[in-house]
Amino acid sequence: MERVERYKQDHKEPEPFTKDEIQKILSALETPYREFFQFAIWTGLRTGELLGLRWQDIDLNKGQAHIRTNITHGREKVPKTKGCIRTIEMLPEAINALIQVKNSQYFDNYRVFIDPNTKKTYKYVWMPTLKRINVKYRYPYQCRHTFASMMLSSGKNPMWVASQMGHADWGMIRKTYGRWIDQKSII
Repeated sequence: MERVERYKQDHKEPEPFTKDEIQKILSALETPYREFFQFAIWTGLRTGELLGLRWQDIDLNKGQAHIRTNITHGREKVPKTKGCIRTIEMLPEAINALIQVKNSQYFDNYRVFIDPNTKKTYKYVWMPTLKRINVKYRYPYQCRHTFASMMLSSGKNPMWVASQMGHADWGMIRKTYGRWIDQKSII
């Protein structure tokens, strides 16, 4: 064992989208893809949590979403940890995305976000859209990083951000997004 080197994991830095890039992306997408990514950017949910979201988990009056399911590789599962099962506060942009979906031809009584053509994920739309509008490609998970960086840059409490994102404490937030934390927000 002394001769075996420790496995080094690559740590990829978050590369959040700028406000201008967000505007370009959302303007270039059509319903229901626009709403899917708008909701992703303004909630910080993981892709599996977005795909698992059911209308029964949404309370538009209270502005809350209950994260109870996750879809990975097309299979519904319980989220990976107890901390991932949570209730999040939805910001106005997230609520607006849901209202748009609800009022569209793509409304489904069960799942909030369903690809109307394939009933699968949104991966076939993301890459071509970014290429077409000349926005540097970043995988869709960067929407989660965008949410965290926007919230921390605006002075939101890191504990609130951690709970919204399903982290047990703010250690991961501090480690991953430390440069966006306003020091006044943690006092």
